[in-house]
Amino acid sequence: MLDPLSVIMWSFLGIAVGVGLSWIPGFHIYNIIALITVVAPVYTIMPIEAFPYFALGALVSFVYLSAIQTVYMSVADESFVFMLFPTQRYLVLGRGHEALWLVTLGAIGGTIILVTLGLTVVPYIISPLYNLLVPYVVWFLILIVVFMFMSEWQKMGDREKNPWKRLAVAWTQNIGGIIVFFSAGLLGFIIMNTGVVPAEFAYVRLTPMFIGFFGMPWVLQNIFSRIIVPKQRTEDKVEASPYNIVNGTISGAFGGSIAAFFPVITGGMGALVAGHMVSTRGDDTFIVSQGANRVLYYVGAFFLLFIPTTTLRRGFGAQFVSSIYIPKTWTEFYYAGGVILLAAGISLLSVVYLSKIISRIITGQNYIRASIIVAGLLILVSYLLAGWEGVLTLFIATLIGFTAVVFNTRRSYCLGGIIFPIAISMTGNTQILLHLLHLTPGF
Repeated sequence: MLDPLSVIMWSFLGIAVGVGLSWIPGFHIYNIIALITVVAPVYTIMPIEAFPYFALGALVSFVYLSAIQTVYMSVADESFVFMLFPTQRYLVLGRGHEALWLVTLGAIGGTIILVTLGLTVVPYIISPLYNLLVPYVVWFLILIVVFMFMSEWQKMGDREKNPWKRLAVAWTQNIGGIIVFFSAGLLGFIIMNTGVVPAEFAYVRLTPMFIGFFGMPWVLQNIFSRIIVPKQRTEDKVEASPYNIVNGTISGAFGGSIAAFFPVITGGMGALVAGHMVSTRGDDTFIVSQGANRVLYYVGAFFLLFIPTTTLRRGFGAQFVSSIYIPKTWTEFYYAGGVILLAAGISLLSVVYLSKIISRIITGQNYIRASIIVAGLLILVSYLLAGWEGVLTLFIATLIGFTAVVFNTRRSYCLGGIIFPIAISMTGNTQILLHLLHLTPGF
C-alpha cells in the first residue's frame, strides 16, 4: 500500500493532467486516461496502487474545469447539455465569469456533501440499497424516459387561430422529440453492437457520437447566428442569494446521486428528475445545481470503487481503473476522500484564473472565427479518437442534434443514443433487434 506522500504525488500528476486538458473543447477525461494508459501503460511509470489516485485527481479537475468549454465555447457532454441555454444568456450579457462561479459554487457544495456522506453514511447503506433496488433498474430507466417526454413543455402553437392547427403545431414538438430519441437510439445501438467503429477504437467509440449530439450543433449555431460576445465582467462575485445557492446545491447533489447509483442514467437525466422534485427555479439556482450534479455523478460514482464493502463499478472510469487495480482497504478509501478535497481546492483556483484569461481573450474577438476553430478541433478529436469512422459518426450525430433544433424540442432526447441500446441489452433483445435490422454483431 502507498504511503501518504506517494498518494499526494501521483494525485498531483492527475490533477495537472486534468487542469491542463479538461477546458479544451472535445476532450473528455475518460478518453485522456484511456489514451495515456494505451500509449504508456501505467505499470511502467507508476505503481498500480497509485493509478486510482491519479485517475481520481484528473477526474475531479475535469468536473471543475470542463465547465469552461461549456460556458465560453458552447461544448457540453451528456451531463452538461441542460446548462447550455442559461450559460449562453450569461455570456451574451457579459457575465460568463459569473456563470462559471455559480457552477463552481455548486461543485464546491457537491464536493462537501460527497466527502461528508461518503466517508460516514454511504459505506453502510450502499450495498443493502443496491440489493433492494437492482431488480428494478430497467423499470427505473423506462420511467425516467417516459417522464422526459411527459415533462416536455410545449413551446409552440399558442399563436395559431385554429384550435386544430394549434394542436398540430404543439404536437410537432413532441413528435420531433420522439424522432430524435429513437434516431439517436438507433445510432447508439449500431455503434455499440456492430463493427462500424473498428475494435481498436472500442474504448472511445461513443465519444464522436456525444460530441455530435451536444457539442457540434451548438458550435455551428454560433457560426450561423453570428453571436457577438460583449466585454466580460471578471469580478469575483455572483448575484445569487444564499438560499438559491443552497437550494441548487441540494437539488444537483440529489440528481447526481441518482445518476451515480443507477447504471445508464446520466447526470443530465438525474438533474432533470431532481429539478422537478425540488422545484428548482431561476437560472442562478439551475446553474449551481449543475455544478453539484456533476460532482456527485462523476466523482461520486468513481468514489464507490474505493469502498471495501461493495463491488459496485459505476461509469467508464471505475470500470477501466478496476481492470488495473482495485483499492481493498479502508486506508485507501480515506486517502481517496483527501484526494477529492485536494483536487477540488486546486481546481477551484484554476477555474477562476483560467476563466479570467479566456474571457479577456474572447472579448473583442471574432466569435465566428473562434467557433470555426472549435468545430475543426472537434472534428480532429473525433478523427484522432476513432479514425474516419469517428468523423462519419460525428456527422450523423450532428444531424440528429440539429433535428432537435428544427423541432424546437429538448436536446436531451439525444441521450437515447445510450439509453435505448442499454435498455435493449438489459431486456435481452439485442440479438433480436440485430436480426431485424440485418446487422452483423461486432467486437
